[in-house]
Amino acid sequence: MSDAVRRDTIAARRAAAATEERARRRQLIVEAAARVIEEYGTDTGLNVVADRAGLPRPHVYRHFTGKEDLDQAVARHAARLLSAWIRPSLSAPGTPPEVVYAIIGRVLSWAVAHPNLYRFRARLGTAQAVPELADAAVVNLRAAGYDAQLPAYVVAGVVGMVDAGIIWWFDHRDETGLDQLNDWLAAQVWRVVAEALGQPPAATPAP
Repeated sequence: MSDAVRRDTIAARRAAAATEERARRRQLIVEAAARVIEEYGTDTGLNVVADRAGLPRPHVYRHFTGKEDLDQAVARHAARLLSAWIRPSLSAPGTPPEVVYAIIGRVLSWAVAHPNLYRFRARLGTAQAVPELADAAVVNLRAAGYDAQLPAYVVAGVVGMVDAGIIWWFDHRDETGLDQLNDWLAAQVWRVVAEALGQPPAATPAP
């Protein structure tokens, strides 16, 4: 190996290592911010995030263009956590209404366990979760015999409705039980999906 090739190889390895280290630190900050939000709420200051990540505050913005960039990264992280939690129910056996009921139940259980992070994710949008949910819904509906092709806007609307219902429930827990909310949301989601498929929403999700 010539000296020039050796120098290029060493430079490439160093550049790759530096890129990997930046990605690791960025993820460290995102996870620290998510923990802080879970513990203290959605409006926690950057100082607390930096302390939790073990970094000086100025170092945080070396990895993000600003607060909005950090917030979006945390929202995407929360969406990935939620998607991973509900994924088993996306391929569970059952009729489409039964699967809808199970999915809503999984979302509710995650929201109850992570209320501040759920609020934060919902506040910053849910677009990153829509394609996966839409694809999973189509697979399940086709397996049930439906000629399914749910438009992304239908899935986005359903996700928005579920978010709004859950956030309302956070602030009115004494007015509505969690099971009642699960029943209502599942029924409404199935009505929207059935209408999008041109099907009568006769079957109501059941526990």
